[in-house]
Amino acid sequence: MVAASSFHREVTPFMHARRLVAVLATLTAVLAATGCGPGDSEQDSASTTEASCGRSDASPVGRQGESEELAAAVGWISREPVRVTTDSAEATGQGVMDARRRTATMSYTLKKNDRMILVTLEEDDVYFAMLNVPGISFGTMYSLSRTEVPAGSYVDVDPTDLGGARRLVDAAVSVQSGGEQAATGKRRLAGAVDLTATWYANEELCRKFGDKVRAVPFTATVDDQGRLVEFVVELHALAPELGDARTNWEALGMPTNPQRPGASQPAGDVRALLEAFES
Repeated sequence: MVAASSFHREVTPFMHARRLVAVLATLTAVLAATGCGPGDSEQDSASTTEASCGRSDASPVGRQGESEELAAAVGWISREPVRVTTDSAEATGQGVMDARRRTATMSYTLKKNDRMILVTLEEDDVYFAMLNVPGISFGTMYSLSRTEVPAGSYVDVDPTDLGGARRLVDAAVSVQSGGEQAATGKRRLAGAVDLTATWYANEELCRKFGDKVRAVPFTATVDDQGRLVEFVVELHALAPELGDARTNWEALGMPTNPQRPGASQPAGDVRALLEAFES
């Protein structure tokens, strides 16, 4: 990583190396390992060459039974302050959100190099700082409008849907009951999501896995108050090394009040700097 003052000139070679997913929050960029390269087998190439990853709105299941329960269970996240934690093969994250105030704070730690990115959202303004990055001074703050943030970036955070709960639920193409835990009253739901309706999918992913990306298994947990508290996308069904992408939500019980940071960004291409950090 180069110093920010010289970044715009140096970053060009990185521009094509966009993250394969979004984080996150998401859920997290766990699919970065799925690029289709020279080591892929002939069989994989033959079976998926024609696959397209045209993003879909999924084919939502009818809103009845367990599907209706799942759709209803996500609503509380946009009505109450919540704490969010995420874990995937690539990164861990944690933060808080108050959708009514359109504010959120989130931090992610990249497992491969221990770099961190700290994100604050105030309505349509995004502020972020990067830690453990050579050439980037501690405390340097950058800012972008949400419209400028690359899709799938760690800072591609919706202040009314932290963790992407609604997007994941809307991408469900099947939902079944997994039973109730008698001791806690929690309900387990299971089914499949169409990744092309989420931030996970891109052309490389679809070339490698074809139509499998349109029905990836998930499990979800609804608590005894009917609130969605966990959603796990079972990415290991595509490839074992991808593991699972897990997101948990819990009621915070108090309003959040993050302070709008004072931007201290140096001159340069902030979006390109972010893309290089995440590549």
